[in-house]
Amino acid sequence: MAEVSPVSVNFMDLGEPVSEAPTFVIGCARSGTSILGEAIAAHRRVAYLFEASVIWNALTPERADDRLTASDLTPEIAVAARQALENAWSELPGDVRVEKNPKHVIRMPYLSAIFPECRFLHILRDGRDTVASLMFRNRSENWGHLKTPGWSELLRAYPRASHIRCAHQWRDSVTIAREDARALALGPARYRELRYEDLLRDPASAMKGVLEFLGLEASSQVEAFLPRIQDSTVGSYHARRQVRHYVENHSRRMGRYLENLTAEQLSDVKAVCGDLLQDLGYG
Repeated sequence: MAEVSPVSVNFMDLGEPVSEAPTFVIGCARSGTSILGEAIAAHRRVAYLFEASVIWNALTPERADDRLTASDLTPEIAVAARQALENAWSELPGDVRVEKNPKHVIRMPYLSAIFPECRFLHILRDGRDTVASLMFRNRSENWGHLKTPGWSELLRAYPRASHIRCAHQWRDSVTIAREDARALALGPARYRELRYEDLLRDPASAMKGVLEFLGLEASSQVEAFLPRIQDSTVGSYHARRQVRHYVENHSRRMGRYLENLTAEQLSDVKAVCGDLLQDLGYG
């Protein structure tokens, strides 16, 4: 697709006004976006879309990776995307519109150009644990989940070392999202980070902050969902559509890398992610 100038028009003027600025739940794949999305969706006022990939795939320009910025957008695509999402949300009960989608972690400028007042809830997980979870969909010469910029070069460079590829995947997606949030000057009303570990340790406190960010009151339905959020994997609940990603090789979600990564693999991961892990307080 030919390069176009970043979109600067106000899309609110190009059609019917957006009835509710949506919130996008984002995060590197295998960071807890699904369980967080389900907890939010338990609220009676939430109209929740789980990865509206059919819509986005039909409208987004074809690229070598999953990264999208405002320069990939045209007014026509923006109006079509907004209308398609609005139509999808309007078919659901609830007035607070949410989509969870890990691909959006590297698409914040694109989404902000379509929905100028949208919010982003970014869930962060210890990169070592994320790598341990990601690598089982990135085995041998397969690339799984999010295609971060440079993914094909990484696949060629490390065809058998999936843990190294996944370390880059986590580091790059988290870094891009945080840099985009600063560049867009979103502020605390439009961008919030949540630690997966905090959600596991104290679901009630974590979800209280999430609901406040979304402008939602406390909910007995959300409260009833919270016991499903567990650190232990033994007999625990798995978010919908996530069982296919689960590998029964760890007893806990926090610190699973201690069970899944060899000392050599952990050293490789730290070589890639060490600075970001330190910045986030993970080690």
